Amino acid sequence: MNYSNKAFPKALEEIIAKKDMALRKLAAKTNYSFCYFSILKKRKNHPPLETIENISEGLGIPPEYFLEYRINKIEKLLIRNPEIIDDVLDFAKDQIDNGDGESPENN
Repeated sequence: MNYSNKAFPKALEEIIAKKDMALRKLAAKTNYSFCYFSILKKRKNHPPLETIENISEGLGIPPEYFLEYRINKIEKLLIRNPEIIDDVLDFAKDQIDNGDGESPENN
């Protein structure tokens, strides 16, 4: 499965459409209300990581599908392993400079 590089609300909207799942069905699977999903689709920021995990389970996808979840995992990895920060930063810069990665301004 490809992961989304879009903000949570847009990624959620797209994966729900791709899976052809009704919001009410997803709400029943996750124990979140239909209204809560309407709010999530309009928010500018992402929900708590536990919510992303529950929604992912309801959709039958890994939580890593969502960009914010992957960013959080990377942040935790870097905090636990500060000795790799410079290497990771250099790698990211190389990816952007070589055209292998997309700079954040292009999203």
